[in-house]
Formats: sequence, C-alpha cells, structure tokens
Amino acid sequence: MRHLIRIGRIGMAAAGMGLGAALAATPGVASADPSSDPYALIDQSLSGLAVPAATASPMDMQISISGVDLFPTTGNTATATATLGSVAVAIGDGSHANASGGFFDAAIADGTDSNAGAGLAGNFDVAIANGANSNAGAGVDGNFAIAIANGANSDAGAGVGSNFDIATADGDASKAVVGISGGLDIATADGANSSANAGLGHLNDATALGAGSDATAAGNFDTAFTNGAGSDASAGGGSADLALANGAGLDAIATGNSDTATASGTNAEAEAVGIGDIATVLNTGSAYDQAIAGGSSASFSDNNLATIIGTGSTAFAGADNTTVGDWNLAAVFGDLQHAVATGGNYLLDILPSL
Repeated sequence: MRHLIRIGRIGMAAAGMGLGAALAATPGVASADPSSDPYALIDQSLSGLAVPAATASPMDMQISISGVDLFPTTGNTATATATLGSVAVAIGDGSHANASGGFFDAAIADGTDSNAGAGLAGNFDVAIANGANSNAGAGVDGNFAIAIANGANSDAGAGVGSNFDIATADGDASKAVVGISGGLDIATADGANSSANAGLGHLNDATALGAGSDATAAGNFDTAFTNGAGSDASAGGGSADLALANGAGLDAIATGNSDTATASGTNAEAEAVGIGDIATVLNTGSAYDQAIAGGSSASFSDNNLATIIGTGSTAFAGADNTTVGDWNLAAVFGDLQHAVATGGNYLLDILPSL
C-alpha cells in the first residue's frame, strides 16, 4: 500500500515542481523603454525596497511595473516582465520574475538563478522565490494563489487550475505543491529536503515539519501532518482522512474515507484503509511497531481499530488476504506482542489477555 501511495505522491509532485521556472520563462507583453529617470520612479513606486549597494561587481537587478522596466536591460542578466497592473522584481545574476497573463499579480525572485512566476491566466497571485536556484510559481489558470520558496534549490507551486491555495517551502531543497484542480488547499514544507503536497481536491492541508519529512493530502477535507525528521504522513484517496506522524522515522497512512492514522515516538507505522478505520501507535522504545486497520492489499474493510502502546509489537484488524472484516479490534499494551483480528466481523484480540 505504501508503494501505491508514493507513486501517487510522485505523480502529484511532478505535476507541480518547476512551476516557477515555467512561469518565469513564459513570454509576456513587451516591456516599455526605461524611464528617463529610473531612480526617481523607484522612489515614487517602490518606496522602502532595498536596492543593492554598489560594489566592484554589483549583482544584476530588474523591476517591471505594468510593463515598464526600471533598469537598463543591456548586459543585465536579471529579467523582469509584468503586464498591466502587475509587478515583477528580479534580484541576482540570472534571476527571472514574470507577472504576466493576469491582473494584479506579483512575482519576486531574489537569488542567483532564482525564478518566480505569477498569474498565467490567473489574477491576484503572488510568487516569491528567495534563494539561489529557488523556484516559485502561482496561478496557472488559478486566482488568489500564493507560492513561497525560501531556501537554496527550494520549490513552491500553487494554484494549478484552482483558487485560494497557499504553498510554502522553507528550507534548502524543500518542496511544496498545492492546488491541482482543487481549491482552498494548503501545503507547508519546513525543513531541509522536506516535501508537502496538497490538492487534487478541496480543503486539504499537508504540513511537513522536519528535515526529510513528507506530507501528502490528496482528496477532500484531508489532513496530513508530520513533525519529525524522516517521517511521512499520507491522507487521501477519499474524504475526511487524517494522518499524523509525531516523531522521527514514522509512517502514518490514511487512505479511504473518514480514516485516521496516528504514529508517535519513533520507528513505527500506522495505516488505516477503508471507511471509518483507526490505527494508532505509540512506540515506547526503538523496535519497529506496526498497526493496520481496515484491510490488506487484497481487500479493505470498515470500522476497525488497531492500536499499540509498546515497542516491537504489531496489531492487525479488518480484512485478511481473502476475507473482509468489519468492526474488529486488535490492541497491544506491551512489548513484543502481536494482536490479530482479521478475516471476519466483530473479532477481538487484546494483548496481554484480560
């Protein structure tokens, strides 16, 4: 099951990553000739914006407001393009900012070879790329989208055919993608090499906190949350799923409808598959724990509960490889124990035995 979830996650990431670079490279309305007094125009239009101080080798910079370039383009490797009512700012050698194709959009690229694009067939979009080789894209046929990439090689994309989306990637090589044919979604990746993906529906929230953490919410009203290095949380495939991983090296997977999977501690997996299934793990040591509620790769079941408090234990409730099972309970309260309530209905296995 984890392989299927990760395949979907990769597909979703591929659809959104690099959005800033694509938008920044999109041709827009040709820029007008520079103002005869560009520094006066800066004072009037961009009061408070910090202009790089002159050095022996000053970095390139360009600003475009409604198609008007504020700095000479000759020899300037920073490019900014904006159509009527929009603003684009590029700071850094080889940086690119594009706010064209919509109205009242803003694109800011700050860093060597950074890219920011906002408002391709969308309005009121904001894209900010801050860091060398960072990319941010907001509003591909979407409105009121915000994408922020903060960190070297970070990547954020929001609002692909959807509205009111927010994607934030904070950390080197972090990635956040939100709002592919959905709306009102939020993706937050906070930590080096962290990743958050939310969308393919509405009102999804994916939050990944910690280096190398990953959160995916793909459905409707789904929530995935990780808080720990190297942990994964996946919620989706249906509606109203909740996946929480609190600690390092955890997996929390909720795929179906109204499923809940929570894993705490370290080195554990909680998986809920079906309808109304609950899997919970509290690993009190370091040996691997696994709780699965609702089914197997062959069949899914509903309203099952699998829970563990201990270490080195397993709990399975629901279907086995051939027979579905509903309303089952498998619970472990201790170490190195294995509870099984599968292949039937109303089964109960609680360890140690009462």
